[in-house]
Amino acid sequence: MLKAPAAFPYVGSVCYFDDRTSDDQDVVEKARIQRDNGDGTALISIDSRRYPHEVASGNRKIAFDQLRETEQPAGVEAASTVSAKSRRRRAR
Repeated sequence: MLKAPAAFPYVGSVCYFDDRTSDDQDVVEKARIQRDNGDGTALISIDSRRYPHEVASGNRKIAFDQLRETEQPAGVEAASTVSAKSRRRRAR
């Protein structure tokens, strides 16, 4: 049912949010929006399996203003994934 891609921030879209681990480390979690609750919150399914006993089925209610479209926080530019070197293959 939710395999069809949807644009952020609509139901079915992939989103990211900041969270903390049990040992107080900052992490970015990937999730999918399952439902818009109509009160400024959404029900999301967390893709990570860090929460096997904390939330039912990896679902959580979270405010829309805590969700974002990319892994990078707003105002932070993504690091370039292309190196400055040429990516040509060597002749064998």
